[in-house]
Amino acid sequence: MRKGSGVTIGMKQYEVSEEYRTGNETIDQQHARMLDHTQRAYQLFTDENMLFKCADINKILEGLSFHTAAHFAYEEEYMREIGFDQLEEHIKRHEAFSRKLQEFIDRVPRLSLDTQDEMLGEVFEYLQEWWKVHITQEDMKYVEFAEKRGCSDRSEPLPHPAN
Repeated sequence: MRKGSGVTIGMKQYEVSEEYRTGNETIDQQHARMLDHTQRAYQLFTDENMLFKCADINKILEGLSFHTAAHFAYEEEYMREIGFDQLEEHIKRHEAFSRKLQEFIDRVPRLSLDTQDEMLGEVFEYLQEWWKVHITQEDMKYVEFAEKRGCSDRSEPLPHPAN
């Protein structure tokens, strides 16, 4: 994966490869934050020294849920603003992701030492694949739509959600 421009959120610098950049700085920052949650899931999965991971799994998933909800709301409003013709289909993909994320969250209380790493691997694989397909294919549809309509740069950005 190619490295791209760094995105700073708060005091933390995130590396975002070019394939994940939409050109909308707010959306790119939100993507970076959600990709960071995915990376944290991977780090927890590969941490062989940590025995009890359930609280950390829950923290990652809850954080991802919070930031994803804010991102989806922002992104959907942006797509409405530009008149994106595939908005309803995009919203359905967001809803399916949110349901899957909630399924993962609901499973956390039932995890044991024997099942927590298996679930973490499942979470990481799902997130990695979903972000890759969603950002590089689905999100790029509205990016191309905005560029064709000459509205890829906004003079009046939407309010920035909380970090």
